[in-house]
Amino acid sequence: MTRQIIKIADIDTTGRLRELRPDWVAAIAEQVQAGDLLPPIEVAKKPEGGWRLLIGGHRVAGHQQAGRTEIEADVADFSADDEAACRMREIKENLVRAELTVLDRAVALAEWKRIYEAENPLPKRGRPAAGEIADNLSGIFCASFSKAAAQALDVTERSIQRDIEVASIDETVRRELALHPIADNQAELLALARESAARQRKIAARLLDAESGITSVADAVAAIDKTPPPDRAPAWEKVSNTFSKLKAAEQYAFFDAHADAITAWMKSKKA
Repeated sequence: MTRQIIKIADIDTTGRLRELRPDWVAAIAEQVQAGDLLPPIEVAKKPEGGWRLLIGGHRVAGHQQAGRTEIEADVADFSADDEAACRMREIKENLVRAELTVLDRAVALAEWKRIYEAENPLPKRGRPAAGEIADNLSGIFCASFSKAAAQALDVTERSIQRDIEVASIDETVRRELALHPIADNQAELLALARESAARQRKIAARLLDAESGITSVADAVAAIDKTPPPDRAPAWEKVSNTFSKLKAAEQYAFFDAHADAITAWMKSKKA
């Protein structure tokens, strides 16, 4: 990569996987105005002129909000018209960020899946052609995106599959809810993903209506269908269900973390 100062007006920031968070943009603008040094953004050169943004959407917006017209950038050694390379640079950067919401992560993984499957097409199902070995085919089918991603990220395949299901939410709805609390709640997002696209839009409208008092997919569905809202399980019951699925070592770690509360409870039983 080479580093240089470029004009912000020449940067194409369209089609990003993540929505900008206004609070982050404002915080970065304050840093810029204070003279703080920020890491350079990353861009790729467009053949027709200008730059495609790879990494640093919030930094670009923060500089603009601070009234800056130029920004320091590292220029990638591949062209902006190399779609797979540009997307994978954005995806990899996103996936290592701790502040990703569940929805952000799901969208990044879904785009990675699209690129992966375009570059690693599975053979057509059916009778193997002459000279093909069934064992080799089965090996290829096992090398699915879920398995590859699970190995790369050190998570379970089921975790990847749930993320991909979340990313199946209608794109318009995903963008509308990107800054809503539901964006970081996997259970709610999965419930939304299992509705039709038309229903998802109606549910999102209810969730985004501040005056509706609706904060969950189940409540939104009940309001749309004019049915009673579902009974809420007590908070302790949800924790208990999760606790029962932990390994012994994890349960002991939980006990250690809540030792004071457990001791107080035991004393109250003896009283």
